[in-house]
Amino acid sequence: MTNYYQERIKNERKELEILQKKNGNTSNLRLAAIIGSAILLYFLFKTSVLFTSLCILLILAGFYFLVRYHEQIQDDLDLKKVLLEVLENEVSILEGKGNIYNSGEQFVDDKHDFGSDLDVFGGFSLFHMLNRGRTKAGQAKLAHSLLASPDKSDIDKLQKANLELRDKAIWRQNFQASLFELSGAPIEALIGLENPPKIKLEWLIKFYAVLKWVFVAAVIWLFYQYGAEKGVIALFGLIAFNYSLVGLNRKKTEPYFNEIKGLNRDLGKYRTAIDLIQNQEWASEYLSKAVNLLPLEGKNPIEEFQLISKKIDMKDNQFAAFFLYAFSPFDLVQLVYLRKWVKENPGFFQKIFMAIADFEQITSLATLGFNQPDWAMPDLIDSSGVAIQGKGLGHVLKPDSVSNDFDLNQNNRLTLITGSNMSGKSTFLRTLGTNVILAYAGSCTFARSLSLNTGIQLYAYMRIKDSLEQDSSTFKAEIDRIKILLEAMDNIPKSLLLVDEMLRGTNSEDKLKGSLAFLERVIKSEAYALVATHDLRMTDMAQTYPESSKNYYFEYDAEDGELIFDYKMKPGICQSFNASELLRSVGLEV
Repeated sequence: MTNYYQERIKNERKELEILQKKNGNTSNLRLAAIIGSAILLYFLFKTSVLFTSLCILLILAGFYFLVRYHEQIQDDLDLKKVLLEVLENEVSILEGKGNIYNSGEQFVDDKHDFGSDLDVFGGFSLFHMLNRGRTKAGQAKLAHSLLASPDKSDIDKLQKANLELRDKAIWRQNFQASLFELSGAPIEALIGLENPPKIKLEWLIKFYAVLKWVFVAAVIWLFYQYGAEKGVIALFGLIAFNYSLVGLNRKKTEPYFNEIKGLNRDLGKYRTAIDLIQNQEWASEYLSKAVNLLPLEGKNPIEEFQLISKKIDMKDNQFAAFFLYAFSPFDLVQLVYLRKWVKENPGFFQKIFMAIADFEQITSLATLGFNQPDWAMPDLIDSSGVAIQGKGLGHVLKPDSVSNDFDLNQNNRLTLITGSNMSGKSTFLRTLGTNVILAYAGSCTFARSLSLNTGIQLYAYMRIKDSLEQDSSTFKAEIDRIKILLEAMDNIPKSLLLVDEMLRGTNSEDKLKGSLAFLERVIKSEAYALVATHDLRMTDMAQTYPESSKNYYFEYDAEDGELIFDYKMKPGICQSFNASELLRSVGLEV
């Protein structure tokens, strides 16, 4: 897949060079147009006023369209540069160098049932591997999907949307590029723009659409009828009146305008993303529902909003302000236009953020499936209990990891895993857990095939830490986690517990007693659990309860003084451990 992206990068760089040349040529053309127009006007002023005025209008119109054309080239050029960043990021991910998108650190919760233990959020996490979203709403949608346990119909919808977007690779990459350089302005700020403040004398401001032309005509008439002195007095009197209207409302309007300030750039990104969505046909129910949130008829409303916000930004230009306020209270007029826009497009930003969030969520899942074509889309089954059948299961954060086959059912609902240090016990627990998470998110999974039933509730006891801030020792943290697992056994019908070397914070005797009591509770509660341990005495559970408990193990080989791990899980009990060898390798005599 790396070759695909490298070929895409090569082709896009060629197109970038073409755009750069076109941009340079257009810049030169604009300069030539200015010089040529100046020379032409010099000679035109020697002709009739009417002919000169007509030529000036034609020159201004031509220059306006030339500027718009140049702006479009510059937008295409900027988008192409960003697209190259998006493609280069995919190469970086595939080569194991990391993802420049957000890692989801803001979603880390050490007290979550499994989030911290299974590396769902943060650096080198499941979220970081998946995330291709730039909006806060898109990231939140993806984060929620990694913690959810939806029913089969909802997962089916996600899978179909995933497969539809997987086949639209170039569209996905352009969609990512359209949002890639968002400034990070809070979504709440944009949603708040849909409530412009009420202003004094708004009834008068509404008439300015007509009044400004009346004022223009009146000032010109005064200049013509009574001379420059009267005309100038009238003009500055009108400006003073307009500024007084602005000052009368400044306390209400200025905070609102400050929120709008600088958002024009982001609005352009959203506009591009919406256009991309609307210019495609969507078959899957999930994506079609997202599209239905967007305006489908006529001009994109965000284009009009963007134009108004761009005009409001112009009021801070001191040179332009004189002309803007000459015949109207400019910013108040724009505020009235905004209120009209809001009335015509109620809840617009809320809807587009929801729609874009849905597309970012599925884009993240589809990109993983595209990058890992050998990973299987899981089969979901509605049934009681916990049932998982996996062939070629691997750790999703380690694409080159060794894979294992594993079935979980009533016969091994208590699965005990023994093995030496670093042999793969903890990794396998995370392998199973993260693939369940991906399956429920509507994603492909690191497996040749995977089937599992819906409604499995994950609980993990793996990464237990003390906390000085919370005055909690390691053992206290373990006790708190055990309490959560016990409550899950009693109250959650499809609980799946992933436990790695429990009760590390106490003496070996109490550790064994507590561990055996925990395993007995698993058997009696009808819960499902995978428990990794170094204590072989716990493996006797498989003899005591052969109908519901099984032993598995990982092992190692020693060759020329070096430890070799195959990371393959086998049925049975580990008979060789390597702690002493590892201690001796660092210089400790044992």
